[in-house]
Amino acid sequence: MTLPKLGRLNLFVGENNTGKSCLLEAIGLYAGRTPVTDILETASRRSTGKVRPWVKEGISEESSSLRHPVFDLFRWAGPRVKAPIIIGQLGDSAPFRVEVQFQQRITDDQGVIRFVPVTSTSVLGAEDSEVVLPVYRGDKQVALVTRNSVRRYTVQQRDRIGDTEKLLNDDAVAVAYLTADGFSDDKAAFLWDALVQSPGQELVLDWLRMLDPKIEDLAYIGDEGIGRTRTALLKMEREGRIPLRSMGDGFTRLLHVGLAMASASQGILLIDEFENGLHWKIQEQLWNVLSEAAQKFNVQIFATTHSRDCIEGLTTAGRALGRSGAMIYRLERKGEDVFATDLPLINVAAAMREAQEVR
Repeated sequence: MTLPKLGRLNLFVGENNTGKSCLLEAIGLYAGRTPVTDILETASRRSTGKVRPWVKEGISEESSSLRHPVFDLFRWAGPRVKAPIIIGQLGDSAPFRVEVQFQQRITDDQGVIRFVPVTSTSVLGAEDSEVVLPVYRGDKQVALVTRNSVRRYTVQQRDRIGDTEKLLNDDAVAVAYLTADGFSDDKAAFLWDALVQSPGQELVLDWLRMLDPKIEDLAYIGDEGIGRTRTALLKMEREGRIPLRSMGDGFTRLLHVGLAMASASQGILLIDEFENGLHWKIQEQLWNVLSEAAQKFNVQIFATTHSRDCIEGLTTAGRALGRSGAMIYRLERKGEDVFATDLPLINVAAAMREAQEVR
């Protein structure tokens, strides 16, 4: 799929199963700082449980028993991966690429464990061979996802993933990904704490005041640490503190959008199913404040939606950005391929006035 032009605000529409969420994942992988962690987090979002190391038994060149969220990121043709993941800007001489390979684990004279591509089918399935995911920028390998890196990721020892498995992307920027389900309470608390002594917390509070101007402050209460959930409490004018979630899904969604924006400074904000939990009136207001914040903090926004109200909100906010400040693409599936069609804002606005379908 090719997107010939992008703006500061970018919205993707289309039917279910046209790849809108997948497109956000691809943008996040391309721009992210740590390929191993980024790939595993992408896989974990698709998993119903904790992502665990994949099995080794039954691996061969012709057939594999592998069924793991990491490998569901790829397109398969029977037992083989149909094509690697390739993501890049138009004309990019060094695109981001992830492959699935059989490699052999060896230990050199200094006792360092390395992986080398399998050159003979005789070693497939051997004790020291396994399936790995090498990550490239152009022809240079920059990371390697192995069973061991998954194990370290699952036991929350991400800082211990080997240096050869988390080489930084020199062109990376901050990436904030807000899924359709939003952040967990612990993730939201972590992002809120990170905004202490910065303008980010006041930005988030200002956005919440779009729903209720009586909001004075927000705090997360509870014990910190693994397995201990902290609760968000709002301080209301003359009412004391009340749980955020008691105010409805709209408050929680708006908080999460604000936290994501505040943590994406100088980078990229990804929002899946923009409209979730938000009344139609708030969606236009939110696009306006997102547009202002995106310019202030130099953030590029990519979002998906099924909502006409969301599309109308973007067309209104986009007009203030100029001709190429906002883009809308409709994704359509034809067989196994997905195509993106540019929908000019002026045409979208006219179509919606005539009650024509643009989603």
